[in-house]
Amino acid sequence: MLTEEYPPVTFMKDGKVTGFVTEMVREISARQGIREKIRLTDWEEAYNVALNQPNVMLFSAERTEKREKLFQWVGPVGKNSAILYAKKGSGIRINSLEEARKVSAIATTANWFTEQYLKDQGFTNLVSSPLPTDSVRMLLQSEVNLSVFTDITVDDIVKSAGYSMDDLEPVFTMSTTYFYIAMSLGTPAEIVDKWQSALDGLKMDGTFEKIYRSYIPNADLNDLLKK
Repeated sequence: MLTEEYPPVTFMKDGKVTGFVTEMVREISARQGIREKIRLTDWEEAYNVALNQPNVMLFSAERTEKREKLFQWVGPVGKNSAILYAKKGSGIRINSLEEARKVSAIATTANWFTEQYLKDQGFTNLVSSPLPTDSVRMLLQSEVNLSVFTDITVDDIVKSAGYSMDDLEPVFTMSTTYFYIAMSLGTPAEIVDKWQSALDGLKMDGTFEKIYRSYIPNADLNDLLKK
């Protein structure tokens, strides 16, 4: 069970991995009588291990067209919007991906779905780093023009980098997508099915909503609860 520092979805607090998807994984494990083995590492390592080894769970992961056949999927467990941010007062205005393609540099996080998406769109002005906090620092130290984050995690990432949301501003929403628990291809299908069934149970009995709202109180969960 591999995850990354990505609050409030997954993160380390007081020496223990927590976050709303982490809590869902723990609850599903408990309902199946499985002893949890959650390890927090950087995304690139977690992603590559899940890509190349059997019986690996990676959470959470955006279910994109590029990744669809690379993993088996349990979810969705959440949704978010991918947004390009500029330094406050920069004067940068972006109305399309074509305009974003023309800036000098965009900071991205290695192997995040946002970076993969921009690469697939042919962007050649990306500056990749292993940690999202590096993207914040590069943006606010004017080393890049834009950085890309998701709406539900950007606040915590910016704070972790030592800055405030007042220091940057959203300039363009690229997409809104769902994220899942990803199971490596070598994982038996019956295990994947059991996890999906257990997640469906969390959604039916109110546990899913209770966990989600304990971290994001005003989240719109209607479509998540139907999926």
